[in-house]
This record gives sequence, C-alpha cells and structure tokens, in this order.
Amino acid sequence: MIQFTELDQSGEQHFAKELFESAFPRKERPAFSQLKKRENANFHFLIASLDKEEPIGILTYWEFEEFLYIEHFAITPNMRNQGFGKAVILNFLMQHQEQVILETECPTTEQADHRMEFYTDLGFIRNPQEYWQPSYNEDGTMALQMIIMSRYELDEEEFEAVRACLYANVYHTTQK
Repeated sequence: MIQFTELDQSGEQHFAKELFESAFPRKERPAFSQLKKRENANFHFLIASLDKEEPIGILTYWEFEEFLYIEHFAITPNMRNQGFGKAVILNFLMQHQEQVILETECPTTEQADHRMEFYTDLGFIRNPQEYWQPSYNEDGTMALQMIIMSRYELDEEEFEAVRACLYANVYHTTQK
C-alpha cells in the first residue's frame, strides 16, 4: 500500500532533495531551497513510501479551487519500471476525485513518448491547446513547450483559466 507523508513530517529531506534535483533538469524545477518559501495551504510536497518503509518517490502538487496541479513526480531510480509510479499516481487519484492537471514534454524523444503513454494509460487526456511552461527563474521567459494533460478534457475557457492560474501562482508571471 502506498503511503503519502508531507515532506516536513517525513524526516526525508535528504532523499527528497537528491531525487528532486536528479530527476528534473534545473530549467524544469525551482531550487529546492525555494520550496520552503512555498509552504502554504495550496502547495504540498509528498514523500511516497511503500507500507511506511523506505521512500520510493516524491510528488509535489498545488491545490486550487477548480483543480489540483501535479507539478513534479518522480520515483527513485532503483524502483522504476516495476509499477510503483503507476501505483503512486493511482493512489493519489483515488484520494483526489477532482480535476487533476499536469504538464509533460512534447513527445519528441523516446523518454517523452514513454512519459506521455504512462499518463495516457492512467486516464489522463492530452489537451490540444498550445502551452509554454514559464521559466522557474521568475524572469518571465518561456522555458519549454509542454502539453497540458488532465483527468477530464478542458474546453478553451477552462484551459485559459488553468494557464492563468498556473502562470500567476506557480511561475509568478502573467505572460501567455
């Protein structure tokens, strides 16, 4: 059974920092030290473990009025390709029945194709609207073209509301 523990209650700061920094390139994440500044009711940094044993992964998400946004998700390298990633996401989705949004790379590499297939197999829908992930360095530049995936398909108005919310709250920009 997958267990989730908030980072600050887990005693797993070293594990979380190491996995967070190794799993995501610098342009796809804020500095780990900046995560403390995010501590509020909307942002959560979870440690995923198997039956309260060794941690197997991390999942960060934001809780907004209309949806949840999974910002970062990673399984430790020695536990990958064994079904643990699927188990973590399915467990998270069972606990959160509302709309769930995430960003993923455009499928231009084998790894990106695999990631897209992973989320599609879990029931996420690829939304067709163009989306650029802003830079985490708060300079307002657009870092990467990404795809917004969601539990339920977004119409144009919903997509624009999601983008505006993410840009303002996660990336601190208003650019489109």
